Amino acid sequence: MTTIRLLPAGTTLEVAPGTPLQDVLFPHGVEFPCGGRGTCKACRVRVRGVAPPPCADDRTAFPPGLLDAGWRLGCRMRATADLELELGVWSSPVLADDTAVTITSRDGCGIAIDLGTTTLAAQLVDRADGRVLATRTALNPQARHGADLMSRIDHALHGGAVALRDMVRLELGCMASELATMSPKPVRLVTVVGNTAMHHLFGGVDVRPLSTPPYRPVKDGLLQFTDQDLGWDLDGAAIHVLPCLGGFVGSDLTAGILATRIHQLEGLNLLVDLGTNGELVCGGRDGLVCASTAAGPAFEGAGISIGMRAATGAIGAVTIESMR
Repeated sequence: MTTIRLLPAGTTLEVAPGTPLQDVLFPHGVEFPCGGRGTCKACRVRVRGVAPPPCADDRTAFPPGLLDAGWRLGCRMRATADLELELGVWSSPVLADDTAVTITSRDGCGIAIDLGTTTLAAQLVDRADGRVLATRTALNPQARHGADLMSRIDHALHGGAVALRDMVRLELGCMASELATMSPKPVRLVTVVGNTAMHHLFGGVDVRPLSTPPYRPVKDGLLQFTDQDLGWDLDGAAIHVLPCLGGFVGSDLTAGILATRIHQLEGLNLLVDLGTNGELVCGGRDGLVCASTAAGPAFEGAGISIGMRAATGAIGAVTIESMR
């Protein structure tokens, strides 16, 4: 085994020789916004001691002085020998709302999952009264293959579709199983929502039509699975993935419409889902119109040297110039 020591955290990893660092560094704070193409430099790490020879992408990314100081692209390195790496660790807290929802009373409990491009949130809900009994959150492990939807779709089209499907199913299955062990009643149903790309990748649906205009989904209806289909330990619970509205307006907005009942309101109303894939719907009982945009890359400066996610370090300082 090869040892990788991460600083300043002091974490030590044991990996098989030749393991790509992209496979092991993401959970420890290294981002791969461009999906490992070597273009964004967000995965840069500093090798302490003797650094491996720089590759062509390293030479493009860093001037000679930084190369001599041990800076390398994490997405281009493999654990061919023991390494000591300095990382710029980030943190990304995932927010969740525990407010009870109005529901039609049913037996048992349910699990509601928001499958986001960047973050995952799962809640255990009492189906008798809509109370949220417990919450679990995590980062979407697919992010190591790109921060934005098009990077994920490109990775899927180049042989990574099964890997993207399996890694998010595994993460969500662990979250759901943990919530199920805390449930005072049997878990009857798991409902999953997400944007259209997440819907397709989770469901094993071909994402090729999402890569070119007019970006129409292959399947926009309800996806249904058993816990055995997904390898989840939920004692026979059904798993439903809600339908998408089309294009890059996904089932997360479908859920938002149902939860807020915006389709039953008078006049003009606006519902905004501000995530990595931003979606909005406007209207009321007379009709709704919807749209989406790449809100995450737009706000986080994807593709520029000083861009970053909304995490610790995004704001360096605040000064007050006037109280008027």
